Amino acid sequence: MSLNPLTPVTDYQSMLNRIFWFTSASALAAVWLLRTSLPPLDAQLQRIDFSLEFGGDKILPIPGGYLLPALAMGLASRVFRIHGLLASWLGIRERFDIDVIISELARRVEFPVEMATEEDILRHRHRIMRRAFYEYVGGSQPQIERQLIHRALDLWSWFWIGLEAAFVFVLASFVLFAASAYQVGAITLMSTLALAAIGLPFVRNECRRYAIAQVRAIVADPARARHVHQTFVELLSPESVHRRAA
Repeated sequence: MSLNPLTPVTDYQSMLNRIFWFTSASALAAVWLLRTSLPPLDAQLQRIDFSLEFGGDKILPIPGGYLLPALAMGLASRVFRIHGLLASWLGIRERFDIDVIISELARRVEFPVEMATEEDILRHRHRIMRRAFYEYVGGSQPQIERQLIHRALDLWSWFWIGLEAAFVFVLASFVLFAASAYQVGAITLMSTLALAAIGLPFVRNECRRYAIAQVRAIVADPARARHVHQTFVELLSPESVHRRAA
Protein backbone atom coordinates (compact mmCIF):
# COMPACT_ATOMS: atom_id res chain seq x y z
CA MET A 1 0.00 0.00 0.00
CA SER A 2 1.47 3.32 -1.07
CA LEU A 3 2.16 5.75 1.78
CA ASN A 4 1.48 8.67 -0.53
CA PRO A 5 -2.28 9.35 -0.76
CA LEU A 6 -1.70 11.56 -3.79
CA THR A 7 -0.12 8.77 -5.85
CA PRO A 8 -1.88 8.73 -9.24
CA VAL A 9 -4.82 6.35 -9.37
CA THR A 10 -4.34 3.87 -12.19
CA ASP A 11 -6.47 0.93 -11.05
CA TYR A 12 -9.04 -0.11 -8.46
CA GLN A 13 -6.45 -1.11 -5.87
CA SER A 14 -4.66 2.25 -5.96
CA MET A 15 -8.07 3.92 -5.65
CA LEU A 16 -8.79 1.86 -2.52
CA ASN A 17 -5.41 2.83 -1.08
CA ARG A 18 -6.15 6.53 -1.54
CA ILE A 19 -9.59 6.12 0.03
CA PHE A 20 -7.99 4.35 3.01
CA TRP A 21 -5.61 7.22 3.78
CA PHE A 22 -8.17 9.97 3.43
CA THR A 23 -10.81 8.09 5.39
CA SER A 24 -8.21 7.59 8.13
CA ALA A 25 -7.51 11.34 8.07
CA SER A 26 -11.24 12.10 8.32
CA ALA A 27 -11.56 9.67 11.19
CA LEU A 28 -8.58 11.33 12.93
CA ALA A 29 -10.38 14.68 12.74
CA ALA A 30 -13.58 13.07 14.00
CA VAL A 31 -11.75 11.49 16.95
CA TRP A 32 -10.27 14.88 17.83
CA LEU A 33 -13.75 16.42 17.71
CA LEU A 34 -15.20 13.70 19.94
CA ARG A 35 -12.37 13.87 22.46
CA THR A 36 -12.62 17.65 22.63
CA SER A 37 -16.39 17.57 23.14
CA LEU A 38 -16.72 14.49 25.36
CA PRO A 39 -14.42 14.49 28.44
CA PRO A 40 -15.40 10.92 29.49
CA LEU A 41 -14.37 9.58 26.09
CA ASP A 42 -11.18 11.62 26.22
CA ALA A 43 -10.38 10.10 29.62
CA GLN A 44 -10.80 6.59 28.24
CA LEU A 45 -8.64 7.22 25.18
CA GLN A 46 -5.91 8.84 27.24
CA ARG A 47 -5.07 5.34 28.43
CA ILE A 48 -3.68 4.54 24.98
CA ASP A 49 -2.07 7.94 24.36
CA PHE A 50 1.37 6.39 24.28
CA SER A 51 4.01 7.52 21.81
CA LEU A 52 4.77 5.23 18.90
CA GLU A 53 8.52 4.85 18.41
CA PHE A 54 10.16 3.62 15.22
CA GLY A 55 13.66 3.23 16.55
CA GLY A 56 16.20 5.80 17.61
CA ASP A 57 14.62 9.15 18.32
CA LYS A 58 11.86 8.85 15.70
CA ILE A 59 8.52 9.24 17.45
CA LEU A 60 5.17 9.58 15.73
CA PRO A 61 3.76 12.98 16.76
CA ILE A 62 0.15 11.74 16.98
CA PRO A 63 -0.83 10.05 20.29
CA GLY A 64 -2.15 6.51 20.04
CA GLY A 65 -5.54 7.50 21.41
CA TYR A 66 -6.10 9.52 18.26
CA LEU A 67 -4.19 7.47 15.72
CA LEU A 68 -5.35 3.94 16.53
CA PRO A 69 -9.11 4.60 16.29
CA ALA A 70 -8.54 6.54 13.07
CA LEU A 71 -6.50 3.73 11.51
CA ALA A 72 -9.11 1.21 12.66
CA MET A 73 -11.75 3.18 10.79
CA GLY A 74 -9.51 3.37 7.72
CA LEU A 75 -8.89 -0.38 7.80
CA ALA A 76 -12.62 -1.05 8.18
CA SER A 77 -13.16 1.12 5.13
CA ARG A 78 -10.49 -0.81 3.19
CA VAL A 79 -11.67 -4.26 4.21
CA PHE A 80 -15.44 -3.76 4.01
CA ARG A 81 -15.32 -1.14 1.24
CA ILE A 82 -17.71 1.18 3.00
CA HIS A 83 -18.04 3.36 -0.08
CA GLY A 84 -19.43 0.37 -1.98
CA LEU A 85 -21.94 -0.40 0.75
CA LEU A 86 -23.03 3.24 0.85
CA ALA A 87 -23.26 3.37 -2.94
CA SER A 88 -25.49 0.28 -2.97
CA TRP A 89 -27.67 1.55 -0.13
CA LEU A 90 -28.09 4.99 -1.70
CA GLY A 91 -28.31 3.69 -5.26
CA ILE A 92 -25.47 5.95 -6.39
CA ARG A 93 -23.65 3.62 -8.75
CA GLU A 94 -26.84 2.01 -10.01
CA ARG A 95 -28.35 5.33 -11.06
CA PHE A 96 -25.07 6.52 -12.58
CA ASP A 97 -24.77 3.37 -14.69
CA ILE A 98 -28.35 3.63 -15.92
CA ASP A 99 -28.80 7.39 -16.24
CA VAL A 100 -25.37 8.20 -17.65
CA ILE A 101 -23.46 5.26 -19.13
CA ILE A 102 -26.23 2.97 -20.40
CA SER A 103 -28.33 5.90 -21.58
CA GLU A 104 -25.38 7.43 -23.45
CA LEU A 105 -24.34 4.10 -24.97
CA ALA A 106 -27.87 3.49 -26.23
CA ARG A 107 -28.12 6.99 -27.66
CA ARG A 108 -24.78 6.73 -29.44
CA VAL A 109 -25.63 3.39 -31.11
CA GLU A 110 -29.19 4.54 -31.84
CA PHE A 111 -30.95 1.93 -29.73
CA PRO A 112 -34.33 3.13 -28.41
CA VAL A 113 -33.66 2.29 -24.77
CA GLU A 114 -36.82 4.16 -23.71
CA MET A 115 -38.91 1.26 -25.00
CA ALA A 116 -37.41 -1.00 -22.31
CA THR A 117 -38.93 -0.93 -18.86
CA GLU A 118 -36.98 0.29 -15.84
CA GLU A 119 -37.32 -3.20 -14.42
CA ASP A 120 -35.68 -4.79 -17.47
CA ILE A 121 -32.83 -2.28 -17.44
CA LEU A 122 -32.22 -2.88 -13.73
CA ARG A 123 -32.32 -6.64 -14.25
CA HIS A 124 -29.74 -6.55 -17.05
CA ARG A 125 -27.70 -3.61 -15.82
CA HIS A 126 -24.65 -5.66 -14.81
CA ARG A 127 -24.61 -7.65 -18.05
CA ILE A 128 -24.93 -4.52 -20.16
CA MET A 129 -22.15 -2.77 -18.25
CA ARG A 130 -19.89 -5.82 -18.43
CA ARG A 131 -20.38 -6.45 -22.16
CA ALA A 132 -20.80 -2.91 -23.50
CA PHE A 133 -18.57 -0.86 -21.19
CA TYR A 134 -16.14 -2.72 -18.93
CA GLU A 135 -15.08 -5.02 -21.74
CA TYR A 136 -13.44 -1.99 -23.33
CA VAL A 137 -12.29 0.06 -20.33
CA GLY A 138 -11.36 -2.71 -17.86
CA GLY A 139 -8.53 -5.18 -17.52
CA SER A 140 -4.83 -4.71 -18.15
CA GLN A 141 -5.32 -4.02 -21.86
CA PRO A 142 -8.17 -1.51 -22.25
CA GLN A 143 -9.26 -0.70 -25.79
CA ILE A 144 -9.60 3.04 -25.31
CA GLU A 145 -7.15 5.72 -24.21
CA ARG A 146 -5.77 4.93 -20.77
CA GLN A 147 -5.74 8.58 -19.77
CA LEU A 148 -9.54 8.68 -19.93
CA ILE A 149 -9.78 5.62 -17.71
CA HIS A 150 -7.23 6.86 -15.17
CA ARG A 151 -8.83 10.28 -14.98
CA ALA A 152 -12.25 8.71 -14.38
CA LEU A 153 -10.84 6.48 -11.62
CA ASP A 154 -9.12 9.48 -10.05
CA LEU A 155 -12.36 11.45 -9.97
CA TRP A 156 -14.34 8.54 -8.55
CA SER A 157 -11.72 8.15 -5.81
CA TRP A 158 -12.41 11.75 -4.70
CA PHE A 159 -16.15 11.16 -4.83
CA TRP A 160 -15.86 8.07 -2.62
CA ILE A 161 -13.48 9.91 -0.27
CA GLY A 162 -16.06 12.66 0.14
CA LEU A 163 -18.83 10.13 0.69
CA GLU A 164 -16.87 8.21 3.34
CA ALA A 165 -15.78 11.44 5.06
CA ALA A 166 -19.44 12.47 5.25
CA PHE A 167 -20.27 9.04 6.68
CA VAL A 168 -17.55 9.38 9.34
CA PHE A 169 -18.74 12.81 10.50
CA VAL A 170 -22.41 11.80 10.45
CA LEU A 171 -21.47 8.90 12.74
CA ALA A 172 -19.55 11.31 14.95
CA SER A 173 -22.59 13.60 15.14
CA PHE A 174 -24.75 10.66 16.23
CA VAL A 175 -22.26 9.86 18.98
CA LEU A 176 -22.41 13.50 20.10
CA PHE A 177 -26.21 13.41 20.15
CA ALA A 178 -26.15 10.15 22.13
CA ALA A 179 -23.80 11.80 24.67
CA SER A 180 -26.15 14.83 24.94
CA ALA A 181 -23.69 17.17 23.20
CA TYR A 182 -26.55 18.48 21.10
CA GLN A 183 -25.10 21.79 19.94
CA VAL A 184 -21.81 20.37 18.70
CA GLY A 185 -23.66 17.39 17.22
CA ALA A 186 -26.08 19.61 15.32
CA ILE A 187 -23.28 21.82 13.98
CA THR A 188 -21.31 18.76 12.88
CA LEU A 189 -24.28 17.13 11.20
CA MET A 190 -25.52 20.22 9.39
CA SER A 191 -22.02 21.25 8.27
CA THR A 192 -21.33 17.74 6.96
CA LEU A 193 -24.60 17.54 5.04
CA ALA A 194 -24.13 21.03 3.58
CA LEU A 195 -20.59 20.30 2.37
CA ALA A 196 -21.67 16.94 0.95
CA ALA A 197 -24.62 18.54 -0.84
CA ILE A 198 -22.25 21.05 -2.48
CA GLY A 199 -19.16 18.96 -3.14
CA LEU A 200 -20.44 15.53 -4.12
CA PRO A 201 -22.72 16.66 -6.98
CA PHE A 202 -19.86 18.74 -8.39
CA VAL A 203 -17.48 15.74 -8.44
CA ARG A 204 -20.23 13.47 -9.78
CA ASN A 205 -20.75 15.86 -12.67
CA GLU A 206 -17.06 15.61 -13.50
CA CYS A 207 -17.33 11.80 -13.32
CA ARG A 208 -20.26 12.04 -15.72
CA ARG A 209 -18.20 14.10 -18.15
CA TYR A 210 -15.43 11.52 -18.27
CA ALA A 211 -17.88 8.60 -18.46
CA ILE A 212 -19.43 10.17 -21.56
CA ALA A 213 -15.94 10.68 -23.01
CA GLN A 214 -15.24 6.97 -22.47
CA VAL A 215 -18.53 6.01 -24.12
CA ARG A 216 -17.67 8.26 -27.07
CA ALA A 217 -14.28 6.55 -27.38
CA ILE A 218 -15.85 3.08 -27.23
CA VAL A 219 -18.38 3.64 -30.01
CA ALA A 220 -15.88 5.54 -32.19
CA ASP A 221 -14.85 2.13 -33.50
CA PRO A 222 -17.58 0.72 -35.80
CA ALA A 223 -17.01 -2.89 -34.70
CA ARG A 224 -17.34 -1.96 -31.04
CA ALA A 225 -20.43 0.12 -31.79
CA ARG A 226 -22.05 -2.86 -33.51
CA HIS A 227 -21.22 -5.08 -30.54
CA VAL A 228 -22.74 -2.55 -28.12
CA HIS A 229 -25.87 -2.30 -30.25
CA GLN A 230 -26.15 -6.09 -30.42
CA THR A 231 -25.85 -6.25 -26.64
CA PHE A 232 -28.83 -3.94 -26.27
CA VAL A 233 -30.81 -5.91 -28.85
CA GLU A 234 -30.12 -9.22 -27.10
CA LEU A 235 -30.98 -7.95 -23.65
CA LEU A 236 -33.53 -5.16 -24.00
CA SER A 237 -35.37 -5.46 -27.33
CA PRO A 238 -39.10 -6.32 -26.95
CA GLU A 239 -38.58 -9.63 -28.78
CA SER A 240 -35.85 -10.80 -26.44
CA VAL A 241 -37.81 -9.69 -23.36
CA HIS A 242 -40.94 -11.54 -24.51
CA ARG A 243 -38.90 -14.62 -25.41
CA ARG A 244 -37.34 -14.79 -21.94
CA ALA A 245 -40.70 -14.14 -20.28
CA ALA A 246 -42.24 -17.02 -22.19
